[in-house]
Amino acid sequence: MRLRSRVQPFMIIVCAVIWTLLWGQLSIFNLVAGALLGLLIGLVFPMPPIIGSATVHPIGLLRLIAALLVDLVRSSIGVARVVLRRGRRPRNAILGVQLRTRNELYLTQTAELISLTPGSLVVEARPTNCTIYVHMLDVSSAEERAAARTMVHTAEARVIRAFGTRAEIAALRSGDPMPGVDR
Repeated sequence: MRLRSRVQPFMIIVCAVIWTLLWGQLSIFNLVAGALLGLLIGLVFPMPPIIGSATVHPIGLLRLIAALLVDLVRSSIGVARVVLRRGRRPRNAILGVQLRTRNELYLTQTAELISLTPGSLVVEARPTNCTIYVHMLDVSSAEERAAARTMVHTAEARVIRAFGTRAEIAALRSGDPMPGVDR
């Protein structure tokens, strides 16, 4: 990688702030030391650029956060029911779900959203074909498996509405394949 691409101003600023917070004292020395540390980290451990996904849609992001909070409450209640229920043991399932998009950043964000929700956990994510494998608590019927897959696609749609390009959001609305995806 070229030197220009290794120097990342945002990372330098974040490192300077974190370094200052760790030392607990705002001083020029701490800010400069943190900035130099951020520069050194960028030079020694360069991060690849995130391509094409720097867009943040505030309304989509707010909807994503609100839906996550609702999902957290709803799924926590569901997990509590399963734990407190007597008699029947829960039947769990591992489902493979192929995402609509082939963007690794969306794959990661969708997997994190799903793993944050109680009762579901991503056990594997394959970026080669954008498939995630999700362990779901108390899923035994075909309808429950279909609902779990729908939950994964809904989480992905929220991520695309919050961070996607205009073309991706339009394809999501119309049901067309995502840009760059051959079906």
